[in-house]
Amino acid sequence: MHGVAAPTITGRMLILLAIAAALFTIFSIGAIDYLTHNFYASSYYTFAALFDTNPSTSGGTIASLIPPFSSDFYALLAISALDGVIKAVIIGFIIATFTKSIMSIDISSKINAAAASRLKNHVIVCGYSMLAERLCKELKREGVQFVVIDKNPEIVGLLGELGYRAVNGDFTEARTLNAAMLKASKAIVFATESDFNNLLGVVTAKHAYPNAKIITRTSEEINIGKMKRGGAKLCLVPELVAGQELGDSILKL
Repeated sequence: MHGVAAPTITGRMLILLAIAAALFTIFSIGAIDYLTHNFYASSYYTFAALFDTNPSTSGGTIASLIPPFSSDFYALLAISALDGVIKAVIIGFIIATFTKSIMSIDISSKINAAAASRLKNHVIVCGYSMLAERLCKELKREGVQFVVIDKNPEIVGLLGELGYRAVNGDFTEARTLNAAMLKASKAIVFATESDFNNLLGVVTAKHAYPNAKIITRTSEEINIGKMKRGGAKLCLVPELVAGQELGDSILKL
């Protein structure tokens, strides 16, 4: 269902915190105004306490309006203490949110994506399966540039450690294929063990770039026709290829 995305937990907490801070600001101003009967001084004192501005002017005014060590004096102390607590909570939450946002940024993934955007005449490998692993090793050995697309960020991180270019995303989405520079590629290979996902990828790639040279893996011969109708130029059944190679090896004994 399309529409406005629901706020994240952090977003909801920020909204609740803002509402709570606004309500407490109103309460603090109202309470101090009730004690001093001076709205300007009450407002200035509250905002000074919450935002670390210089409270000397309002503080002096309030001190002259409230007798020391009276019940109103202790009430003001309690409100001031609460102002300090609210300020500490707001600042702490903002720092925590900022820190979490910084830590959530996958810098290596961003660097890999930027590197992939400059590739030309390269091979795109979709889904890092056992087949893809062997293919990547062979491409690297032959000096062919390639980029891997995988939606598992941990796998993308490991590929980066291996020195491979990788894009974190879903290869069944055109924007992910575009991030891997599909239009500038030599070929695109769908190597997952899911025939359904491979077929979705084939159709997406063909729709995004009709001239794409598409190669895909399938686990069953019956799906070869579907893959080719979807736009695949070549469709391989690894088990069938391995069986043929094994048979040829046996015949040569």
